[in-house]
Amino acid sequence: MRILYCIPRYDDNALGNQIHTEVIAEWCAQGHTVDIATMTSTTRQISARVVGGIPVYALPTRKSRFVAAINRIGNWLTGYPYFWGAIQSFGQFFRTQQPYDVIHVETAFPLGIVVQLTKPTTSRLAVTLPGADIMRVPAFDYGYARYRTVRVLIRYLLARADAVRADSRQIEALALTYGAPAKRLTAVPYNITAHSFVSSETSLAAEKTASRAFLCQTYAISTDATIVLSLNRLHPFKGIEYIIEAVPATVAAGLNVHVLVVGHNRTTPKYGDYGAYLADKAKLLGVSHRVHFVGGIPHHEARAYLAGSDTTIVPSIAESFSRVVIESAAVGTPPIVTATTGASDYVRDAACGVVVAPHSSSAICAGILEVMEKHAQLAERCVPFALEFRSHVIAATLLDIYTSI
Repeated sequence: MRILYCIPRYDDNALGNQIHTEVIAEWCAQGHTVDIATMTSTTRQISARVVGGIPVYALPTRKSRFVAAINRIGNWLTGYPYFWGAIQSFGQFFRTQQPYDVIHVETAFPLGIVVQLTKPTTSRLAVTLPGADIMRVPAFDYGYARYRTVRVLIRYLLARADAVRADSRQIEALALTYGAPAKRLTAVPYNITAHSFVSSETSLAAEKTASRAFLCQTYAISTDATIVLSLNRLHPFKGIEYIIEAVPATVAAGLNVHVLVVGHNRTTPKYGDYGAYLADKAKLLGVSHRVHFVGGIPHHEARAYLAGSDTTIVPSIAESFSRVVIESAAVGTPPIVTATTGASDYVRDAACGVVVAPHSSSAICAGILEVMEKHAQLAERCVPFALEFRSHVIAATLLDIYTSI
């Protein structure tokens, strides 16, 4: 097959793109041809480069002042600032290319809509739903589906796509409410990268010991402490405040708990600077000395934080999947995850972590206590669980779907 892989941003050095690179490599190893199309707002012409043997086309989203003006109207209607410019560039791109057999598109909005409106009629369209495109959480400034125009466009797209891949069972159920035909809809979670795993049980034990020593030394944490990790961008929908609110009760229950808050900060209309909001909350609760704000870290350092912690908590108010949950399991660290996070269904089935209620610091506290009580048995199930999300497993599943269409 000749496949076009459309993704909003593609930088071969970026953290999130390695999962896509590994899937594409698996497809190429099976003899298929793959090109990548992405968007850029920094150039005026379509450009091409070769990354790892794969052609990557960068399509401009603001070619002129006129396009920039039309984009502003699209931003008002949809919350996405480059909608009309993307339609123009993808239309031009498809007119210069031989038709692809399958077009894999990351996100229903904006890219899915853009491709549906511009692609050749002979190309099959396979849309991946990563969540932010069809989720609607206005109280936490999250989800393109907050906009009525976007919801209308998503219904239009899902009724016409040849295949729809939801990244969790929860997103699969949500897609059905938009009218996605059940026979063309499949839940296929995202993969995690090869780097997420350690080569053997012996190597993993050594790495966990070294990683814990690194965390204790770096953040002046005593070796008998319970280290809790939050590894996510600091955005209100991530629910990180509930971890901080759980600290006093967890300490009162007898655990010397320390929280590492790792991730880049975000500012939103309702919350303002979310990192500052969290720091103020820790100060108000008298636990600032137990909450360590790390900031963003390079991708290659994430495994050390995951391996050195006692548990990784993903307390999201609403989240389509969360690869962090799987990456934590890959290094034998049991996760705690809210039931409103898509990965929770898979964690519950594998019994490798604890699923808790959202919006609840008491649930987080109870989850930490449960994980520490059952730590050995939960940790034993973690790596076998994570192996089901290796790139070659997910790539093969997607390829079966694309062959069928």
